[in-house]
Amino acid sequence: MPDWTKAAAEAEAITQAWPADQPGGAVLLFDRDGIRGEFAGGLASLAHGIPFTAATPTRYASLTKHVFCAFALNHGLDVSASLGALLPGLPEALAGVPAWRALGMTGGLPDLMQCYGLCGVPYTTALDNAALDAFTATLPGLDTAPGTEVSYSNTGYRLVEQAMARQGAVFGEWVEGVLNAALGTGFRFPAAWDRPLPGLADGYWRSAPQEGWHAGSYGMALSASGALTGSARDLATWLRALLRGEGPAGDVLARLAAPAPLADGRPTFYGLGLALAEIGSRRLIGHGGSLPGHKNHFLIDPDSGAGVILLSNREETEPMLPALRVMAALLGLELPARAPALLPEGLFVEDTGPAWIEHRAGALSFLGATEALYAGAQPGEAISLSPYLPISLRRDGAGIRGEIGHASRQFHPVQPAPLSAEFAGTWRAAAQHAELVITIAPDGTGRCATGAGPLHRQAVLTPLDATRALMPIGAAPWPSRACLWLEAPGVLRLVTNRSRVLVFHRV
Repeated sequence: MPDWTKAAAEAEAITQAWPADQPGGAVLLFDRDGIRGEFAGGLASLAHGIPFTAATPTRYASLTKHVFCAFALNHGLDVSASLGALLPGLPEALAGVPAWRALGMTGGLPDLMQCYGLCGVPYTTALDNAALDAFTATLPGLDTAPGTEVSYSNTGYRLVEQAMARQGAVFGEWVEGVLNAALGTGFRFPAAWDRPLPGLADGYWRSAPQEGWHAGSYGMALSASGALTGSARDLATWLRALLRGEGPAGDVLARLAAPAPLADGRPTFYGLGLALAEIGSRRLIGHGGSLPGHKNHFLIDPDSGAGVILLSNREETEPMLPALRVMAALLGLELPARAPALLPEGLFVEDTGPAWIEHRAGALSFLGATEALYAGAQPGEAISLSPYLPISLRRDGAGIRGEIGHASRQFHPVQPAPLSAEFAGTWRAAAQHAELVITIAPDGTGRCATGAGPLHRQAVLTPLDATRALMPIGAAPWPSRACLWLEAPGVLRLVTNRSRVLVFHRV
């Protein structure tokens, strides 16, 4: 039986940690039959002093994904069809990806936001659907071969949503019409960040705890990958209907949660907009969501029908772990211990290619994406709890080996060397209208300049070896690093975890 008292204590501790005069959020406990507890703290609006409650509408971000997949299944989507069959005119490589892989994070699709970030375009830049469609048409290939790796990408959701709309099935209309009418919910599907919505919580971030708060902003046109807004109560109503197999979506939970296999048959921890988390003997279902200033997560236990929702409008919230703590208290489970010292520290690279990692005090970055590490089931094994970037690594002498995204990896420590003079020059990705200029000093250090007009900036390169270097990209609250790899003479590839296809040629 679920222990609601212990779960409530954990939930209350989360919300009490959010000061009353700062951004906060809500935590809600529920099961198939009703809401078992509501807890909230902090403000939904700093400007107007409005408290955040379980009834406050906020941005769900990627919690949207499973709702869209339920909609698509109920409106006749053939998940085995290729993206090209559903949406003619796509680049050849993208067109061949089956819809279920595109939605299940095993399709290898580059993520648009990280792609245009590599071109020097900030994520706050206003980009409508026409601009994003034109940019998608320039993508030269896939990050990975379909079925070989789990690599999170929002691109597949945007493409499948467009395909459904061309067939007359418009996700936003269904959500704001049929779904709300059936469940009594207040979901909204804004097409852009700047669409006014009554009572919507603002998102906030700060670069350091002692600094003031900034309002989050996002320019990319919103889509089925993360556009939904609603309250914690709205989300609980929807999830309870899913657990019961009722409502407009019907009995689709098992199909949504079924993990997509890799090409070799190995299971992943991601289905159709839902992810799996194994804690002890229990397999929990849920998903996280992130937009600037918004951090969310929900988890449900299909055996008991119980679940937790955590919605926060402060960027520094790391929502998955507190949600797991609530579920562990609810179900009497033990979370694995953090693993700050199982792996050697520092920067590491593979023998060839752009793949690199950095390990610092139990946090591992892979191609710029960072996950906390925990002790795995096997001695010496360090794992992530993330289904979006599954990690299983162990020490290998001075190096590190194992799997990231279910793909085998072997890294050795970086031995910094002067950057090759071949880096120097002007480089252009003609199809994406992007350009960068690299200068190499006599001592082998380098700088890279990107962006035009007031967006022009210079960044210091961190050498990994003579032909690979790291460059800071992005901006607060989402700074990251890209790898610049001299793939061949006159060929420079820019790589992040979610974008590995952009190639620049020397001008």
